[in-house]
Amino acid sequence: MGGLGKTTMALSLCNDQEVKGVFQNNVIFITVSQSPNLREILETMWDKIVRRKKPDFQNIEYAHRQLQQQLLRRAKRTLVVLDDVWSMAILEKLSFTGEGYKTLVTTRDRSIIRTTTSTRLYELPLLDDADALPLFCFWAFGQKSIPSNADNQLVKQQATIHAFNNFLFLVFDWFPPTKFSLVLLMYESQVQAECKGLPLALKVIGSSLYGQPHPAWEGAKKKLLKGESISDYHKEGLRCLETSIDALDEEARECFLDLGSFPEDRKISVDALLDIWIYVRKMEWHDAFVILLELARKNLLNLRSNLRSQAINYGSASELYFSQHDVMR
Repeated sequence: MGGLGKTTMALSLCNDQEVKGVFQNNVIFITVSQSPNLREILETMWDKIVRRKKPDFQNIEYAHRQLQQQLLRRAKRTLVVLDDVWSMAILEKLSFTGEGYKTLVTTRDRSIIRTTTSTRLYELPLLDDADALPLFCFWAFGQKSIPSNADNQLVKQQATIHAFNNFLFLVFDWFPPTKFSLVLLMYESQVQAECKGLPLALKVIGSSLYGQPHPAWEGAKKKLLKGESISDYHKEGLRCLETSIDALDEEARECFLDLGSFPEDRKISVDALLDIWIYVRKMEWHDAFVILLELARKNLLNLRSNLRSQAINYGSASELYFSQHDVMR
């Protein structure tokens, strides 16, 4: 899913002093994207890794071979971050081996990563309450906490309620300090429903309200109560997410649309979804299950087991349920 903060996390890692120390400042960040210019990327890698005049790269295969030979000749710790990789074919053309050479890949589709003994996978989760609240405050108030002028005890009592439920936002009217007043806006579960721990949502909604006067916040409250968008978040969010959906083939896209038939943020039996695909779309069970797994791999739905103590058993659909982040709807 787009908007989870994969790129932000990767950039933060690149700027981490401990990481820079381990790799002796040989940390390279490269944005790959959905339709990359591989020749240009390989030339950039040559310039930043080899740091000598590059040969005339006749084609992608030749460029890859030349760069691989250089890496085998050197023993220098290097970290290359390949951000936003969309396919295994692209990843293979940008993958190299060498003593001290490490690669970090961010992707929306974990299936493109071939798991080996040297591979470590990390799935970036949605933010929990403890992290989501400071992020929203940072963009809404310019600081990572409730404004000090607020009734902190009252706010803390409300802020501890799970996932922003009944949380009281205390906001300045943005008048001079001697004249400003605090405005209590009860967001109840609307902020939860709008953001759901997705960093992109928290950032865009928070920043859209930053520095706004009382009427703007009141208007935002009314829109949230009606279930309406309070900013350009949906436009930005959809732009971020539509590329994930566009990458699906036509049949998978149609199946993805069927998710809208179910209530948002509810645990739904996988059998109910498969029945639609099998009996309405006339798909074979195996083909339907493959699409289910593809949507899960791309984080377009959340797949879980009904049995708490058991990992997901992909061989038994009756033990599985799915849910969908309502930002996707």
